Amino acid sequence: MGNVQQQKEEKKLHLMQAAETMFLQKGFAGTSIDDIVRTAGVAKGTFYLYFQDKAEIWDAVVVQISLRVLAQAKLAMESSGLADTVERILFVADYIIEYFRCHTEVLRMIRRDFSWPLVLKKMEEAQDNTLMQMLDQCFCSPYLSRYSLEEAYRLMFMIIEMVGSISYTSIILEQPAPIDQMKPLLFRAIRRILA
Repeated sequence: MGNVQQQKEEKKLHLMQAAETMFLQKGFAGTSIDDIVRTAGVAKGTFYLYFQDKAEIWDAVVVQISLRVLAQAKLAMESSGLADTVERILFVADYIIEYFRCHTEVLRMIRRDFSWPLVLKKMEEAQDNTLMQMLDQCFCSPYLSRYSLEEAYRLMFMIIEMVGSISYTSIILEQPAPIDQMKPLLFRAIRRILA
């Protein structure tokens, strides 16, 4: 029975990888379900075993990308040796920005959909605690102990949303300025939020 479940998960993952490839190449509007199943090498009916429509697989792909970036940021933060909570949070923000700077094709694809609430919802469904571990690691210091877990969540939400939005507008559109000019202002704003 476990082998059947594993095969199902592998097939779903294969569909998501095919969808990510097609979305990167053609964008959301230019990609059809036929493109995805053809790239995955599966029948169209297989797609509907896992996803209701193209929007649902889009959400799954964005969550997968977001989780990948956040998990990498978490690992890098853990190995950075930084002890100061604010510096750890700035490290994560910088990691996300630099990831998107190096992977502009991904940033163009997801636009401003790098989003904490969607990721948190999917992680809760999958019982993955990466974000909660990040919250614990970032907000465990006495400096930030005045915040409840709910307030810490809201602060992290604001920071992640700012980082995602500013990454898109400053890296892709260079508005209101290129990312190198926006990053110091963003980091100053994050420091003020956490002060």
